[in-house]
Parts: sequence; structure tokens; C-alpha cells
Amino acid sequence: MSRKNGEPGDGFAAGGSYVSSSVRTLPGSASARTPPEWIDITVMPREVPAASRRHTSARPPPRSRAEVHGAGLAESARFHESLIRWIEAHNLQGSVRSVSPPGSLPMLHLRCAPRVLDQLRRAPEFEAGATMPVDLY
Repeated sequence: MSRKNGEPGDGFAAGGSYVSSSVRTLPGSASARTPPEWIDITVMPREVPAASRRHTSARPPPRSRAEVHGAGLAESARFHESLIRWIEAHNLQGSVRSVSPPGSLPMLHLRCAPRVLDQLRRAPEFEAGATMPVDLY
């Protein structure tokens, strides 16, 4: 229970850095001596504006929850792959610390350098924004 109580020697509970000194920077990092300031961002595919609602056709047949969930998983996996390919194509691997795994919605969370957010905002295929930290204690 010492980890929850913040006993001496528990840097994580005391708010200290949780990164070990034995952790090496990723290949392709801008500088091995000064790591970038990491930020958390959320990325989603940019939506194309819908056509006029006046010319709507008949509704598609209803699908079961399992079919809708399966389609969401497949769409999220495709989005995850497209984001990874985009990061590699723009040589940003060293500026991205982590990417969340795909879920049932096409929305991913990244921990990255601020320049990645700037480039994602300029990309026509993505909507990206920084998340706000919430202190719960």
C-alpha cells in the first residue's frame, strides 16, 4: 500500500518523473539529450460534409448490434493503419511516443511532440486536437 500512500521512494505517487534513466530515446528522435515536451492529443478522421437531405433514398435495412460493432472495429483498424502510414510517410516516428490501439470508434490518442499536432491539423484527412489535463486530486 505504500504506492498509494506516497511513501518515501515512491516517485510516481509524489508526482515525480516515472521515466527511468535507463530508457533510451527512439531512433529518429531530434535530439537524444533533450527529449521533446510530450503532449496528449486525440485524432479522428475528418468528416466529409453530407449531401443535401432532400434527395435521401430509402433507409438501409436495420443491422444487429454485433454487425454495427464489427463494422466499427473494422473502420477503427483501417483508421489506425492509415494514421501509422501517415506518421511514417512524414518521418514523425521519433516525435510520437505512443499510439492507442484501435477500438470500436475511429478515434485514437497519441502522446507526441507538439509539432506532430501542428502537422496533423494541416492534414486534410484528419481532425486533431490537444486533450486537457484533469487533476482529480
